[in-house]
Amino acid sequence: MEFGVVGDEQFVLGFRLIGINKAKRIITDQEFENGLLDMFKDKEVGIIIIQPEYYKNLSSKTKLRVDTSVKPAVIVLGEKLSDILRDKIRQVIGVDLWGN
Repeated sequence: MEFGVVGDEQFVLGFRLIGINKAKRIITDQEFENGLLDMFKDKEVGIIIIQPEYYKNLSSKTKLRVDTSVKPAVIVLGEKLSDILRDKIRQVIGVDLWGN
């Protein structure tokens, strides 16, 4: 299982520096949506990390897919979405790490 990253040049660069090679650099909202959908097709990717600025502008259909996908799990990094992240972790590993 590999990580995938979709975001602008600076966002992606940070992840490339730590060794994540499955990355799509984008400029426009439409490129972001297309890059994200391409990442969903890659069977090696188990977790996709995306930018919150672009997540907000996704179509409702793609946003629903992002919010409900278990494999790959999609993490919106940098946004205060702790409840969504908590639910994702619980779905993927079957345990509530927060224990509440």
